[in-house]
Amino acid sequence: MTSTSRKSSCSEVRIPLTISESRFDINATVRDNWDAVSLTFNLTSRVFNTPDDPLPIAGGLGEKVTSNYTVAASLCGTGSTMIITTHGIIESRRYFQPNLSDSAQYSFVDAAVAAGYSVLNYDRIGVGESSTINSSTDAQFQVEVNVLNALVTYARETAHAEKVVLLGHSYGAYISALSAAATTSAVDALVLTGFSGTLQYFAPFASGAGFRVARLQDPARWGHLDSGYLTTSDVYALTYVGFADPYFEKRMAEWTFAVACEPFGVGELPTLLATPWAFGNVTAPTLVLQGRYDVSACGGDCVGVLDTLAEDFTAATVLETVDDLPAGHDLFLHTIAPQVFDTIFGFLSEQNV
Repeated sequence: MTSTSRKSSCSEVRIPLTISESRFDINATVRDNWDAVSLTFNLTSRVFNTPDDPLPIAGGLGEKVTSNYTVAASLCGTGSTMIITTHGIIESRRYFQPNLSDSAQYSFVDAAVAAGYSVLNYDRIGVGESSTINSSTDAQFQVEVNVLNALVTYARETAHAEKVVLLGHSYGAYISALSAAATTSAVDALVLTGFSGTLQYFAPFASGAGFRVARLQDPARWGHLDSGYLTTSDVYALTYVGFADPYFEKRMAEWTFAVACEPFGVGELPTLLATPWAFGNVTAPTLVLQGRYDVSACGGDCVGVLDTLAEDFTAATVLETVDDLPAGHDLFLHTIAPQVFDTIFGFLSEQNV
């Protein structure tokens, strides 16, 4: 199903997918904000993910479960190379294409189309206009990797893209990296932001975000979601985890909280931690771009943190990293964004993508 969007270069599409994937048994129960605070403590404890404070998962992966989802996406541009964008936690596809006035400089989608690319910008399942899913049984990392794998196939076989680039931000960067590892020759380049290949700096993000039950936080907007969907407590908590002063406009943080911000399922983070990260299987040329002052990826200072990625992405034909951009976690929403976009397109051009 396709309809014309507000932007003449984009169409709104609904992509039906059938995904067969094993699931973890999540044993974290969130009913109210007291439970959200308790979960945050468990996720940020010094002994988290040890026998004294294990992941909230009972056992390993079970048998494969087949589920049907509908992915909502914007399909923009006509270029033969298609960039598939995957957003992060507490975000939506609007991160890549802000819809507030006077924000063209922050729109990666518009910049990519102007540079001659096409873009498939989608809401992850459970987010925005994509299928509403169970926060524990469906909102799991390995399921979302398989959704992206299916979208790579869609780009190649249905949208007839000649080349495919995966661009992932934050949680979406991990999804993109693992999808590139699984689909190998179908992906021509990989771009990662809000990503350091380690979650050792996860605690400041989780504690600073101030997780709240989304349906209680904003019943009008998220009352249809189950209580295992979490969001941030307020615009200032969101700013702490996503932005770095003085390198952003406050209106962008306010818009992100009021419009672009979307909840995440309680199963997503534990299953990310429980999944082996096969970065060594990525063969595509890879670019990692970091705002220097990224809290969740680097603990607030990324300089030097990306140096060990070469030990992980051993099969990538090219690996380039930038760790000192004047920005926080939400790189594309800082004033440096136009230069970041140019860096990405320059890298892709060098790889003949």
